[in-house]
Amino acid sequence: MNDDEFERIARSWLADGPASMSDHALRSALDEVHVTRQHRAMAPVRRLTSMGNTFRLAALTTAIMLATVVAGSRISPLGGGVGGADAPSPTTVPSTSPTPRPMTTGDWAPLEPGTYVTDDPFLVRVTFTVPAGWEGNMGGPYAVFLGTAGPDTLRFQIFDKVYADPCDASPVLLDPLPGPSVDDLVNALAGLPGLQITSPTDVTLGAYQGKQLTLGVPAGGGPCRVWELPLGATNDMLGGEQQRVLVLDIDGQRLVIDVPDSVGLTPETKAEVQAVLDSIHIEPVGGAAGSPSPAPSL
Repeated sequence: MNDDEFERIARSWLADGPASMSDHALRSALDEVHVTRQHRAMAPVRRLTSMGNTFRLAALTTAIMLATVVAGSRISPLGGGVGGADAPSPTTVPSTSPTPRPMTTGDWAPLEPGTYVTDDPFLVRVTFTVPAGWEGNMGGPYAVFLGTAGPDTLRFQIFDKVYADPCDASPVLLDPLPGPSVDDLVNALAGLPGLQITSPTDVTLGAYQGKQLTLGVPAGGGPCRVWELPLGATNDMLGGEQQRVLVLDIDGQRLVIDVPDSVGLTPETKAEVQAVLDSIHIEPVGGAAGSPSPAPSL
């Protein structure tokens, strides 16, 4: 039986079989059988001659099986089998988390909408997201000021100097100053005369524990000087103003988040402030952050 007869039989079998294949695939399969047969011809020539028809039938069977495999691989649907020739390769999805922009020390200036971090020199890493129309600046290691175009409406501060009588015409600092803990500072603020002060309550922000309270100046009162930052800036309040004060312990560093509520602050601005608070993620400088938690509502 010659090669043409083998090819005719193979094509006849494929016509009734479960799959079809191209001329090129069939020729490749037959070529593979011929090559394999010649490569493995270890017996004497006389044995090949005496068993010629049987061997050719086995070769035909091998060619048909190989052709079926080749044809099957060509018609497999994409992703049809685990580890198959057409199985898609796994792909790596790039992270879409935004890289926070560092707050820079300098003058009060507009901020592009996006995520920022209070990087060096501020003593705590606070990550937050601001909407369009906000401004801010980092005043050094102890203060970050944020807000809409106008008054600042959110502050991150570090201090221990508190005035004994904030609304006195010539206020003086408490002596001794509050100790280093959250309770030390909160108790000092809660005991100030001349202000309307709510009872301190527990608070959690960014997985860190602390206390919060609200300070207010009666309508027609003020100005009242409540505390002073290490570089000399002071927190002054006017009549009718309120400030919600959150005092947190960030692995031994005390952080104050001050949310002023000036007279005439619109509901839209309050909603923006709450959204910024909700976006806050806190970690100590050089340390790992805890899991974030929702900010207390305004």
